Amino acid sequence: MSTQQIVPVDTKPFEAGLAKFRQDAESITVKDQGDYVIACQLALDVRAYIKDVKAKMKPGIESAQAHLNFLKNEMSKYITPAEQIDQTISRKAEGWKRAEREAAERERQRIQAEAEAAARRKAEEERREAERIAAEQRKEREAELKHQREAGEIKAREAEKLRKQAEEDERKARELAAKQAAETEKAVPVVTVAPAVPKVAGIKARVNWKFRILDASKVKTEFTMPDEVKIGQIVRSMKDKAGAEALVGGIEVYTEDSI
Repeated sequence: MSTQQIVPVDTKPFEAGLAKFRQDAESITVKDQGDYVIACQLALDVRAYIKDVKAKMKPGIESAQAHLNFLKNEMSKYITPAEQIDQTISRKAEGWKRAEREAAERERQRIQAEAEAAARRKAEEERREAERIAAEQRKEREAELKHQREAGEIKAREAEKLRKQAEEDERKARELAAKQAAETEKAVPVVTVAPAVPKVAGIKARVNWKFRILDASKVKTEFTMPDEVKIGQIVRSMKDKAGAEALVGGIEVYTEDSI
Protein backbone atom coordinates (compact mmCIF):
# COMPACT_ATOMS: atom_id res chain seq x y z
CA MET A 1 0.00 0.00 0.00
CA SER A 2 1.22 3.50 -0.81
CA THR A 3 2.32 5.46 2.28
CA GLN A 4 2.47 8.78 0.46
CA GLN A 5 1.05 11.55 2.63
CA ILE A 6 -1.58 13.87 1.23
CA VAL A 7 0.02 17.32 0.93
CA PRO A 8 -2.36 20.09 2.04
CA VAL A 9 -3.16 22.61 -0.68
CA ASP A 10 -3.63 26.30 0.07
CA THR A 11 -7.05 27.02 -1.42
CA LYS A 12 -7.20 30.72 -0.54
CA PRO A 13 -5.77 31.76 -3.93
CA PHE A 14 -8.40 29.56 -5.59
CA GLU A 15 -11.18 31.30 -3.69
CA ALA A 16 -9.78 34.74 -4.51
CA GLY A 17 -9.49 33.82 -8.20
CA LEU A 18 -13.06 32.54 -8.29
CA ALA A 19 -14.36 35.70 -6.68
CA LYS A 20 -12.56 37.89 -9.24
CA PHE A 21 -13.67 35.81 -12.21
CA ARG A 22 -17.26 35.74 -10.95
CA GLN A 23 -17.28 39.51 -10.62
CA ASP A 24 -15.72 39.99 -14.06
CA ALA A 25 -18.19 37.55 -15.66
CA GLU A 26 -21.19 39.33 -14.16
CA SER A 27 -20.01 42.80 -15.15
CA ILE A 28 -18.77 42.15 -18.68
CA THR A 29 -20.96 42.96 -21.68
CA VAL A 30 -20.15 42.07 -25.28
CA LYS A 31 -21.35 44.72 -27.72
CA ASP A 32 -18.49 45.15 -30.16
CA GLN A 33 -15.23 43.60 -31.36
CA GLY A 34 -13.23 45.05 -28.49
CA ASP A 35 -15.63 43.59 -25.92
CA TYR A 36 -15.50 40.22 -27.72
CA VAL A 37 -11.67 40.16 -27.49
CA ILE A 38 -11.84 41.02 -23.77
CA ALA A 39 -14.42 38.27 -23.17
CA CYS A 40 -12.27 35.72 -25.00
CA GLN A 41 -9.20 36.71 -22.96
CA LEU A 42 -11.22 36.38 -19.75
CA ALA A 43 -12.34 32.91 -20.85
CA LEU A 44 -8.69 31.99 -21.49
CA ASP A 45 -7.73 33.25 -18.01
CA VAL A 46 -10.51 31.13 -16.44
CA ARG A 47 -9.34 28.06 -18.33
CA ALA A 48 -5.75 28.68 -17.20
CA TYR A 49 -7.06 28.96 -13.63
CA ILE A 50 -8.84 25.61 -14.01
CA LYS A 51 -5.61 23.96 -15.24
CA ASP A 52 -3.70 25.44 -12.30
CA VAL A 53 -6.23 24.11 -9.78
CA LYS A 54 -6.11 20.66 -11.34
CA ALA A 55 -2.29 20.64 -11.34
CA LYS A 56 -2.09 21.57 -7.65
CA MET A 57 -4.84 19.20 -6.54
CA LYS A 58 -3.74 16.27 -8.69
CA PRO A 59 -1.01 14.87 -6.35
CA GLY A 60 -3.45 14.62 -3.46
CA ILE A 61 -6.08 13.05 -5.68
CA GLU A 62 -3.58 10.50 -7.00
CA SER A 63 -2.52 9.60 -3.47
CA ALA A 64 -6.12 9.18 -2.37
CA GLN A 65 -6.86 7.19 -5.53
CA ALA A 66 -3.94 4.86 -4.85
CA HIS A 67 -5.19 4.22 -1.34
CA LEU A 68 -8.72 3.71 -2.61
CA ASN A 69 -7.50 1.21 -5.20
CA PHE A 70 -5.59 -0.67 -2.53
CA LEU A 71 -8.69 -0.92 -0.34
CA LYS A 72 -10.81 -2.02 -3.31
CA ASN A 73 -8.31 -4.76 -4.16
CA GLU A 74 -8.22 -5.93 -0.54
CA MET A 75 -12.01 -6.02 -0.41
CA SER A 76 -12.19 -7.87 -3.73
CA LYS A 77 -9.95 -10.66 -2.34
CA TYR A 78 -12.74 -11.61 0.04
CA ILE A 79 -15.87 -10.38 -1.70
CA THR A 80 -15.30 -11.96 -5.13
CA PRO A 81 -15.01 -15.59 -3.93
CA ALA A 82 -17.92 -15.04 -1.53
CA GLU A 83 -20.06 -13.76 -4.41
CA GLN A 84 -19.10 -16.82 -6.47
CA ILE A 85 -20.20 -19.07 -3.59
CA ASP A 86 -23.44 -17.10 -3.32
CA GLN A 87 -24.04 -17.57 -7.06
CA THR A 88 -23.46 -21.33 -6.78
CA ILE A 89 -25.93 -21.65 -3.92
CA SER A 90 -28.45 -19.34 -5.57
CA ARG A 91 -28.24 -21.24 -8.86
CA LYS A 92 -29.12 -24.51 -7.14
CA ALA A 93 -31.95 -22.97 -5.10
CA GLU A 94 -33.32 -21.09 -8.11
CA GLY A 95 -33.17 -24.26 -10.22
CA TRP A 96 -35.31 -26.14 -7.71
CA LYS A 97 -37.68 -23.17 -7.37
CA ARG A 98 -38.07 -22.96 -11.15
CA ALA A 99 -38.76 -26.70 -11.39
CA GLU A 100 -41.33 -26.41 -8.59
CA ARG A 101 -43.09 -23.52 -10.32
CA GLU A 102 -43.15 -25.47 -13.59
CA ALA A 103 -44.57 -28.51 -11.81
CA ALA A 104 -47.25 -26.33 -10.21
CA GLU A 105 -48.13 -24.90 -13.61
CA ARG A 106 -48.40 -28.38 -15.12
CA GLU A 107 -50.69 -29.42 -12.26
CA ARG A 108 -52.77 -26.27 -12.76
CA GLN A 109 -53.15 -27.03 -16.46
CA ARG A 110 -54.16 -30.63 -15.68
CA ILE A 111 -56.83 -29.56 -13.19
CA GLN A 112 -58.01 -26.79 -15.51
CA ALA A 113 -58.32 -29.25 -18.39
CA GLU A 114 -60.31 -31.68 -16.23
CA ALA A 115 -62.64 -28.88 -15.09
CA GLU A 116 -63.18 -27.74 -18.68
CA ALA A 117 -63.82 -31.32 -19.84
CA ALA A 118 -66.35 -31.81 -17.03
CA ALA A 119 -68.06 -28.55 -18.00
CA ARG A 120 -68.25 -29.69 -21.64
CA ARG A 121 -69.79 -33.03 -20.59
CA LYS A 122 -72.32 -31.28 -18.40
CA ALA A 123 -73.17 -28.81 -21.16
CA GLU A 124 -73.63 -31.61 -23.67
CA GLU A 125 -75.86 -33.59 -21.30
CA GLU A 126 -78.01 -30.54 -20.57
CA ARG A 127 -78.28 -29.73 -24.27
CA ARG A 128 -79.34 -33.26 -25.20
CA GLU A 129 -81.89 -33.36 -22.39
CA ALA A 130 -83.33 -29.99 -23.46
CA GLU A 131 -83.53 -31.18 -27.07
CA ARG A 132 -85.22 -34.43 -25.97
CA ILE A 133 -87.83 -32.54 -23.99
CA ALA A 134 -88.42 -30.13 -26.90
CA ALA A 135 -88.85 -33.04 -29.33
CA GLU A 136 -91.29 -34.82 -27.00
CA GLN A 137 -93.32 -31.65 -26.55
CA ARG A 138 -93.53 -31.26 -30.36
CA LYS A 139 -94.61 -34.87 -30.83
CA GLU A 140 -97.24 -34.54 -28.11
CA ARG A 141 -98.51 -31.35 -29.72
CA GLU A 142 -98.65 -32.99 -33.15
CA ALA A 143 -100.52 -35.98 -31.72
CA GLU A 144 -102.99 -33.63 -30.03
CA LEU A 145 -103.51 -31.71 -33.27
CA LYS A 146 -104.11 -34.96 -35.18
CA HIS A 147 -106.71 -36.00 -32.63
CA GLN A 148 -108.41 -32.61 -32.81
CA ARG A 149 -108.38 -32.73 -36.61
CA GLU A 150 -109.91 -36.24 -36.70
CA ALA A 151 -112.56 -35.17 -34.18
CA GLY A 152 -113.44 -32.22 -36.34
CA GLU A 153 -112.50 -29.73 -33.64
CA ILE A 154 -110.14 -27.86 -35.98
CA LYS A 155 -109.77 -27.63 -39.72
CA ALA A 156 -106.83 -28.85 -41.77
CA ARG A 157 -105.49 -25.37 -42.45
CA GLU A 158 -105.47 -24.42 -38.78
CA ALA A 159 -103.97 -27.78 -37.82
CA GLU A 160 -101.08 -27.27 -40.29
CA LYS A 161 -100.49 -23.79 -38.93
CA LEU A 162 -100.32 -25.10 -35.36
CA ARG A 163 -98.05 -27.95 -36.44
CA LYS A 164 -95.57 -25.52 -37.98
CA GLN A 165 -95.71 -23.44 -34.81
CA ALA A 166 -94.84 -26.56 -32.81
CA GLU A 167 -91.83 -27.14 -35.08
CA GLU A 168 -90.76 -23.50 -34.65
CA ASP A 169 -91.05 -23.81 -30.87
CA GLU A 170 -88.82 -26.89 -30.96
CA ARG A 171 -86.27 -25.08 -33.14
CA LYS A 172 -86.13 -22.15 -30.68
CA ALA A 173 -85.80 -24.55 -27.77
CA ARG A 174 -82.84 -26.24 -29.49
CA GLU A 175 -81.17 -22.85 -30.12
CA LEU A 176 -81.66 -21.88 -26.48
CA ALA A 177 -80.21 -25.21 -25.35
CA ALA A 178 -77.14 -24.71 -27.55
CA LYS A 179 -76.64 -21.18 -26.20
CA GLN A 180 -76.95 -22.34 -22.60
CA ALA A 181 -74.52 -25.18 -23.29
CA ALA A 182 -71.95 -22.71 -24.65
CA GLU A 183 -72.35 -20.54 -21.55
CA THR A 184 -71.90 -23.57 -19.30
CA GLU A 185 -68.64 -24.44 -21.07
CA LYS A 186 -67.34 -20.89 -20.60
CA ALA A 187 -68.35 -20.66 -16.94
CA VAL A 188 -65.29 -22.57 -15.74
CA PRO A 189 -63.29 -20.68 -13.06
CA VAL A 190 -59.56 -20.27 -13.59
CA VAL A 191 -57.68 -22.77 -11.47
CA THR A 192 -54.66 -21.65 -9.44
CA VAL A 193 -52.00 -23.94 -7.99
CA ALA A 194 -49.34 -22.30 -5.82
CA PRO A 195 -45.83 -23.79 -6.00
CA ALA A 196 -44.68 -25.36 -2.74
CA VAL A 197 -41.84 -22.90 -2.20
CA PRO A 198 -41.35 -22.02 1.49
CA LYS A 199 -40.72 -18.46 2.63
CA VAL A 200 -37.31 -17.88 4.19
CA ALA A 201 -36.72 -14.78 6.32
CA GLY A 202 -34.21 -12.45 4.68
CA ILE A 203 -34.70 -13.96 1.20
CA LYS A 204 -36.89 -12.04 -1.21
CA ALA A 205 -39.02 -14.50 -3.13
CA ARG A 206 -39.38 -12.82 -6.50
CA VAL A 207 -39.85 -13.74 -10.13
CA ASN A 208 -37.90 -11.59 -12.58
CA TRP A 209 -39.83 -10.94 -15.78
CA LYS A 210 -37.52 -10.48 -18.78
CA PHE A 211 -37.80 -10.41 -22.54
CA ARG A 212 -35.87 -11.05 -25.73
CA ILE A 213 -36.54 -9.45 -29.12
CA LEU A 214 -37.43 -12.06 -31.74
CA ASP A 215 -38.20 -9.75 -34.68
CA ALA A 216 -37.16 -6.08 -34.36
CA SER A 217 -39.24 -5.15 -37.42
CA LYS A 218 -42.42 -6.10 -35.56
CA VAL A 219 -41.70 -3.97 -32.48
CA LYS A 220 -44.28 -1.14 -32.36
CA THR A 221 -42.96 2.37 -32.96
CA GLU A 222 -43.82 3.60 -29.45
CA PHE A 223 -41.25 1.14 -28.08
CA THR A 224 -38.42 2.21 -30.39
CA MET A 225 -36.17 5.27 -30.33
CA PRO A 226 -33.78 6.93 -32.81
CA ASP A 227 -30.06 6.18 -32.54
CA GLU A 228 -29.03 9.70 -31.46
CA VAL A 229 -25.36 8.74 -31.18
CA LYS A 230 -25.22 7.58 -34.80
CA ILE A 231 -27.24 10.60 -35.99
CA GLY A 232 -24.86 12.94 -34.16
CA GLN A 233 -21.85 11.29 -35.82
CA ILE A 234 -23.42 11.75 -39.24
CA VAL A 235 -24.31 15.42 -38.62
CA ARG A 236 -20.82 16.26 -37.33
CA SER A 237 -19.05 14.41 -40.13
CA MET A 238 -21.18 15.83 -42.96
CA LYS A 239 -21.37 19.44 -41.71
CA ASP A 240 -24.15 19.85 -44.28
CA LYS A 241 -27.59 20.86 -42.97
CA ALA A 242 -29.65 19.92 -46.04
CA GLY A 243 -27.65 16.76 -46.75
CA ALA A 244 -27.84 15.42 -43.19
CA GLU A 245 -31.54 16.22 -42.88
CA ALA A 246 -32.27 14.43 -46.15
CA LEU A 247 -30.13 11.41 -45.23
CA VAL A 248 -31.56 10.87 -41.73
CA GLY A 249 -35.07 12.26 -42.15
CA GLY A 250 -37.22 13.74 -39.41
CA ILE A 251 -34.47 15.93 -37.91
CA GLU A 252 -33.46 19.60 -37.98
CA VAL A 253 -29.74 20.29 -38.18
CA TYR A 254 -28.51 23.49 -36.54
CA THR A 255 -25.26 24.96 -35.24
CA GLU A 256 -24.22 26.59 -31.99
CA ASP A 257 -21.16 28.84 -31.66
CA SER A 258 -18.57 28.31 -28.95
CA ILE A 259 -15.22 29.89 -28.06
